[in-house]
Amino acid sequence: MKNKFTIIENFLPITIQNALEEQFQYKTKWNYVSKCSGADVDQDNPNLKEGPLLTNVAYQVDFNSDGHAASITDPETLPLTRIVLYFLESISGCTVTQLHRIKIRMNLMDESYKGKHHPPHPDIFDSHEYFTLLYYVKDSDGPTRFFNKWGTDPNPNKDLIETGQVQPKKGRAILFNSNIMHSSTCPQEHENRFSINYCFKADNLDLHFTPPTNLSVIHCEV
Repeated sequence: MKNKFTIIENFLPITIQNALEEQFQYKTKWNYVSKCSGADVDQDNPNLKEGPLLTNVAYQVDFNSDGHAASITDPETLPLTRIVLYFLESISGCTVTQLHRIKIRMNLMDESYKGKHHPPHPDIFDSHEYFTLLYYVKDSDGPTRFFNKWGTDPNPNKDLIETGQVQPKKGRAILFNSNIMHSSTCPQEHENRFSINYCFKADNLDLHFTPPTNLSVIHCEV
């Protein structure tokens, strides 16, 4: 299976873009997390650098061993962030059937990340059934990098080859399978970098969907 991702420009109406930026720039309560990826670090790779970030979990549901669900919701951020998936359904013709997580991440400027990035990781390790939509809240630097392996591969953190990069830009979204190995990095030129990570299952979602004519979509296969 080849790695695929789709870049969607100006994904949301400007009023919603602005509302999301205002919410996360000025109004959100953040939590400190000591590691960006939680993945194993390849000690032989000098380009990898782990570090802290700030997060807000708008929604998350996990199932324990007896099948019962434990959920987290933030009533201040969930309603606005949930709207984004309605737009995905509208432009792609899919139906979101199971929402696993909506997490907002803020990386702060750190000039020590020049030439470096966080350890690659998948959003879901053990399944090809989930999709990730990554939405950039504001213009920044610090690309999202994609790699040639999946979380289900043996030793997914070893011998990785970078296959593509996408720069943070307000209104831009990336759609990909959740178990593709990917990474972020801290900005070196902007105060902060905001992204919203959606992880979900959906019916009738083709990464190479044909969008409405007013949207610019780039389909990547690497």
